[in-house]
Amino acid sequence: MDTEYLNAITKLLHDFVQTKFSSNVLEITGPTKEGQSYRWRFRSTRYKEVTVLLVTRKHFMGKPSADHFEVYGFDQTRQLGPDLEELQTFLENSNLELVG
Repeated sequence: MDTEYLNAITKLLHDFVQTKFSSNVLEITGPTKEGQSYRWRFRSTRYKEVTVLLVTRKHFMGKPSADHFEVYGFDQTRQLGPDLEELQTFLENSNLELVG
């Protein structure tokens, strides 16, 4: 997997966390490699945990490439294409769910 792409995702998610969560974030983890996928998590005292999963596909005799994103922890769970702009738009327009 291309490390520049993973770094761009991480930066996009950190920018999102700083904007939406403010000071309520307890922990930010990721990217964590899980098989062929990469996972980022944000834990907060006020909102439900948000998980962004990048699912990759390995091509025969080639490097893995991004297949799609799965986003959990918002008012809707969503599967998105591998495009960073699509992920950013989804994050900007989503509502966080309160804990409890």
